[in-house]
Amino acid sequence: MHDRQAGWLERALLPLLTALAALSAAMFVVQALNPQPQTFAGLTLDRLSATLGMLVAMVGVVVYRFALRYLDGEPRQRSFLRWLAFTVLVAYTFVFATHLIALFVAWLLTSLGLHQLLTYYRDRYEAIPPARKKFLISRLGDVALIAAIAIIFWQWGTLDLNVFLARLSDPVAWPLALDVVAVLVVTGALTKSAQFPFHSWLPETMEAPTPVSALMHAGIINGGGVLLLHFAPLIVQSPLALLNLVVVGTLTAALGMLAMWAQTNVKRTLAWSTVGQMGFMMVQIGLAAFPAAILHLVGHGCYKAWSFLRTGDLPRRAAPAPKLAPGQAVLLAVIGTLAAVPALALASIITGFDPFQSSGKLALAAILALAIGQLWVACFQAPRSPAAGPLAPALAALAGTLAAAALAFGLYEGAAQFFAPVFGDLPTPAGPLAWIAAVIPVAVFLILGIVYGLLPALGRTAAGRAFYVHALHGFYLGAIADRLVERVWGAPAWPDARQM
Repeated sequence: MHDRQAGWLERALLPLLTALAALSAAMFVVQALNPQPQTFAGLTLDRLSATLGMLVAMVGVVVYRFALRYLDGEPRQRSFLRWLAFTVLVAYTFVFATHLIALFVAWLLTSLGLHQLLTYYRDRYEAIPPARKKFLISRLGDVALIAAIAIIFWQWGTLDLNVFLARLSDPVAWPLALDVVAVLVVTGALTKSAQFPFHSWLPETMEAPTPVSALMHAGIINGGGVLLLHFAPLIVQSPLALLNLVVVGTLTAALGMLAMWAQTNVKRTLAWSTVGQMGFMMVQIGLAAFPAAILHLVGHGCYKAWSFLRTGDLPRRAAPAPKLAPGQAVLLAVIGTLAAVPALALASIITGFDPFQSSGKLALAAILALAIGQLWVACFQAPRSPAAGPLAPALAALAGTLAAAALAFGLYEGAAQFFAPVFGDLPTPAGPLAWIAAVIPVAVFLILGIVYGLLPALGRTAAGRAFYVHALHGFYLGAIADRLVERVWGAPAWPDARQM
């Protein structure tokens, strides 16, 4: 029974994590004032690692404090809290690691810690298959990353990431080494961040305690993005790696959005949302829009931690919302997208963001215009008081258009300047592959926007209802992956009823 209550060690870990968060905030301030990288014992402090470290530490504190109350009285609570603190600490180490062996060890231990958290309820049969699936997928990522590290040591003669990135232009014996390392790093990142076809475990981890979901969706799932940001100077020099990120990221984002629209469970909706959001983050990195990827990573991490930790709240009663016909919704989206064009032009002049500087920036501007089109639909469907005039939705949409354009471009330019000491002058992707990579996500997101507006009409058709069932089950990709895992690991045994 003593394991049902937190002991002195578990309670002492909370002030330790709080102190780590305070230290991280102080390091962030120091880097903001004086952006000089500091390297010690294979760890590097710069503006990027300070930002990500502060995110991990602060999410870790909030989740750990929540877990102390949430699991009070649960069996094996002490073990859970220790593994939770361990996972936060190794994830924190990972964002600072620049010695490649230290980076890999932190990468590996983060995965092993998450596995212990996912299998906390070992008497629940539903918790075991997705945890096993995640475990095996992570080992594929381990193989890819360790192979990349081995090639770096073989061709460049170093295990220091900073030294390797500084030597990228040096001639090497194997001409394909740079592209091979980039593709291997991308493969490892895709496994870590639940990208197609490695994604199906994430929406199935509903049996894990809520603190695990919050930490996983807000922090650990970002590990693939963090790895790619560490290797940004390498990735940007490999058109094949960039195109791979865009194609897989776009497919994952589309899959996540379609499945999310079909869900009825709050946590599963959030989980599929994470799949889609991670896909979009990969698209941003594939477009070499690294400032946007960092902003997305931080914003999504904070939002998902808050969302999961409040899933138990009762929903507030909302005023009735007006319903738009499918044709009206599509028309409003088109009007909003067209209205975004002059707003984006004005924002470009004000903020200095030049969408024509690269194909990646132009694609981001186009995606932002499509998003503003959906903002118009949301404004006209939002609940409003009877006292609001008929022009209220239009005025709100116009104000939102101007604000969204200025805020998005302003944040991007601000992030680009803030992280310039980290990335330096990276080459701008050019050529046919860069333009193909720019067109793919814009075209897919345009189609998804039209489908979203037509969902009510599609739902009244037999094909639409069948598609809904397929989307609800994630197009059965998880079932296919389960069969593959059972061939390797065997089927999990049902728990003894006497232990339940």
